[in-house]
Amino acid sequence: MILGVLLLVAGTAFADSPQKKAAEPPEEALRGMLLKMRNPHDWQVRQEIFSGAEDLRDAVTSGAGNEKLRAAERLPGMAKDPYDLCQDIFACKEAPQSLHVEDQEKIDEAILALARPWFNLQKTRGKAVEVAVDRGVGVQLKLEDFAAQPGVPFRAAPVSPGGCAGARGDGAGGAKACAAQRAATLQSLGD
Repeated sequence: MILGVLLLVAGTAFADSPQKKAAEPPEEALRGMLLKMRNPHDWQVRQEIFSGAEDLRDAVTSGAGNEKLRAAERLPGMAKDPYDLCQDIFACKEAPQSLHVEDQEKIDEAILALARPWFNLQKTRGKAVEVAVDRGVGVQLKLEDFAAQPGVPFRAAPVSPGGCAGARGDGAGGAKACAAQRAATLQSLGD
C-alpha cells in the first residue's frame, strides 16, 4: 500500500516537471545569429516560420503549384543549397578555407558551408560547438575538447574583380587540425 502511494506521488511529480527544450544545433544557431545581425526583420519572420512549423507543413500539403513550392522551400532542409558541401564527416576529407560568393546576400550560406565540417566533426565526436557572431570580429566557433584547434574564426570580405569571399581566418593550420582529428575520429568509429 505504501509502495503504491509512493509510486503514485513520484509519477505525479514526474508528469508535472517541466520538459527541457532540445538544444538547437550549432549550424541553426549560427544561421539565426547571422540573419539577426544582418536583417532583423528576416530573422523575426524566420522565428515565426519555425514556431509555426505545423501550420507551414499543413500549407505545403494542402497547397498547389508555385504556392506549394514557395512554402516547401521554407521548410528546413528543403531549399536548394548552392553550398552543398561537407554534409557529413565521411564525405568531407578537408575543411574548405574559403568560398567565393557573387551575390552578397549568399555570404551567410558560404560561412555556414565553411563552418559545417567543424559542426559535423564535433557532433561525431560528441563534443559541443559554441557559436559567437560579432559585426566587427566575424564568426567565431569555440570547439569543446579540441586542444589543437580550440577556436575557428570566419570572416567575409569583398574581393576583386567583384563579389565577396567567405574565409576561415586560421589558415592551413586549421585545415590540418581538422583533417587529423577527422582521421582519428573515423578510426575510433571503425574500432
